[in-house]
Amino acid sequence: MGETAVPDTASSAVSREDAAGVVTSAAKVLRAYKMDGVADIAQTKLDRDAQTRVVVVVGEVQRGKSSLVNALIGRRDICPVGVDVTSSVSVGVTPDPDLDSESVAEIFFPDGARRIDAADLAQWVTTDGAMVRDPRVEELPTSAALAVREARMSNVTLVDTPGVGGLDAGLSRLAARSAQQASVLVLVCDASSPLTAPEMAFVREAGATVDSVIVAVTKTDKNLQRWRQIVAENEQLLAERLQRRVTVIGVSSLMAVLAAEVADPALRRQIEIDSGITVLRSEIDRRLDAAADVPHIDAVRTCLEGLRVVRSGITRELDAVQAGAKALPDLTSDMARLAELQEQSRQWEQYLARDLTLLRQSAIDDLERRLDDVRDTWTTYINTHGMQVLRRSEQKFTADMQRDLQLAMAETLAAFLQRLHDDIIATRFADDPTVWEELSARIVESMQDKRIETHQVGSKRHGLLDPTLLTMGVVGGSTLGGLLGLSALMGVGVVVGTMWVGVNLSFRAIRAGKSNLLAWLRETIATTKAATGRLLDSAVAQSRPEIVIRYRDYLRTNIDRLQKTIDEVQKTASADAAARDKTTQRLTTNLEIVDKRIAAAEQLLEQAS
Repeated sequence: MGETAVPDTASSAVSREDAAGVVTSAAKVLRAYKMDGVADIAQTKLDRDAQTRVVVVVGEVQRGKSSLVNALIGRRDICPVGVDVTSSVSVGVTPDPDLDSESVAEIFFPDGARRIDAADLAQWVTTDGAMVRDPRVEELPTSAALAVREARMSNVTLVDTPGVGGLDAGLSRLAARSAQQASVLVLVCDASSPLTAPEMAFVREAGATVDSVIVAVTKTDKNLQRWRQIVAENEQLLAERLQRRVTVIGVSSLMAVLAAEVADPALRRQIEIDSGITVLRSEIDRRLDAAADVPHIDAVRTCLEGLRVVRSGITRELDAVQAGAKALPDLTSDMARLAELQEQSRQWEQYLARDLTLLRQSAIDDLERRLDDVRDTWTTYINTHGMQVLRRSEQKFTADMQRDLQLAMAETLAAFLQRLHDDIIATRFADDPTVWEELSARIVESMQDKRIETHQVGSKRHGLLDPTLLTMGVVGGSTLGGLLGLSALMGVGVVVGTMWVGVNLSFRAIRAGKSNLLAWLRETIATTKAATGRLLDSAVAQSRPEIVIRYRDYLRTNIDRLQKTIDEVQKTASADAAARDKTTQRLTTNLEIVDKRIAAAEQLLEQAS
């Protein structure tokens, strides 16, 4: 097979200790200027637990995705594999050294998780599984999770995506959000030919916003003479088409799992290097380590924003003191403007209620457009391909429909939060970076820890035996759901925590015929709209009093600060030269201290970029 150099796996140049030093020094200044909120947020980010390290493995059918997941773990029997074995839903695999047994499996349904024997997992998650093929089974899972006691990648969750239906273009839409969860996408192709057009399109779309895509060329052991050429051709194709470098790594999953069973450590290590799995593991770790730096880098960025606010205040006061009595008219005018805003707060609160209502309605309009697209896409698919195609893998298409509804909801809520920030918060709290961080965290929290069960949909419709067709809830009650960070597996959590939309398509509805399925689609889309509306109502109810309270505090604080500056100016204007110099020196010294803290933060952020 030949050896390949292992890339450097070191983390970014900024350590958590470096960030902690900057944050600690900055926090002292921030607290001295009564910006405890900023200091607290920065410390919370610094202390945040490590992000979920998730690797999502995608690819067209029969490319060897499950085998590659097994190779990365270092065990041949984790994900079901075989010549005729095709995964029908996503399976997340994560190490847990504290497990009592060798492995534990859970399968996820719309109304929660069910623990099963790990040995039975294939019966639920492959196209030829006994439970999948049994017409008497009324409900199948749309995702699964597996915890293993030992794995070569001991701190990484690997998600094996379904092979049915080819490369899932929907995953590329999630790629832009994956970086927020320290995730990496591994696109699996094989050494029989260069990248296909769908594979090229996937890399282009997924890599447009996130530099976390790796291309793995598998089955190199079956193409010993040509696999290096295929790797080189793929690298060239990607460079020419995308105008950027994409990492392409050749791997023999077979050799990798065989190596894991070799007793001699030196020989095992050499076989793993020859298989290419060592290079792939190292590259994944490097990407994840870089992404894991995000929280403490973000803590430094929060401090920097706060320090700049402090600096602006000191600079204004210093300029006013140096200008003396000449500055009083401008300061008095600013005071009058703030006092007028304070007097108008009741009228402003009414405008706020109006603006929030308009934002909510705009979000609902956006949702309707997205759901119309979902309806049109699936209606066209059903009418074009017929029910026979769906019946070949009801589980796969159930999961696909679920994913489309999740994306519609997630994108709507994300857009609502963005507009809330841009239209309401940023315009009123431009110089206070704590308001949005605190408010958005509370809004997202208000969307979690809920369970909203919809009314019974189509309960009297012929052929639909299961009336509970859509449920929203939290998967926090699931052991493996919490362990995996199920949000990454489901694709919605990056927007609204662990909230997810579960769709019980009722596989019998597919089997009952086209009219029943289309009726279900209409009903379910309507219910998704109603459920999302409830979440938006929760967001509005949470945000309105928070904004009002923070705006009142904001005006009061700024008035107090401005009055202090006016008093200082009046005092120094009537004081002797020595007193004025003393005040000027005090403010100048404070400014120098703040500037040093700003410079340290900026230097660290530049080092991290």
